[in-house]
Parts: sequence; C-alpha cells; structure tokens
Amino acid sequence: MFFKPNTIESSTVRNILLNPSTNQVMVQFKGNDKTYLYDNVSEEAIIDVFFGEITSFGKFVNAYCKGNLTTVVG
Repeated sequence: MFFKPNTIESSTVRNILLNPSTNQVMVQFKGNDKTYLYDNVSEEAIIDVFFGEITSFGKFVNAYCKGNLTTVVG
C-alpha cells in the first residue's frame, strides 16, 4: 500500500507515493506526464520522509531513488 506524505513544496516533484513495506517509491515529476516506480529504496529513508527528516523531495529522489531499478508505469 502506497502512502502520500505530508506536502513539501518541490520545484521538481509533482507527486510522490511511498511504500515502506515493499521499499518502493512512485514519483511524478513536474513537466512530465510519466510515473516512475523505484524499487529497493532504503526503508529507513522512506520512514525519514514521514517523520519530517527529509525536507526536499527532489534531493530525496536523487539520493535514494535514482540508480535503483526503475519502471515507467504511466
């Protein structure tokens, strides 16, 4: 089950959904209609998003998502 975190203003990320039980993150970027599914994202980093430890979705995606297995789902 994917969860939407509290809104953080982002200049690059339009929408982000997190699934800590499967270590997956779905991201929609501004200026792009595609949805990207990232696998093998650090569970600790995903939980940090929910507890407010992550203050930038763009930096989160760059640090913890990119480089992991990606699937374009839409």
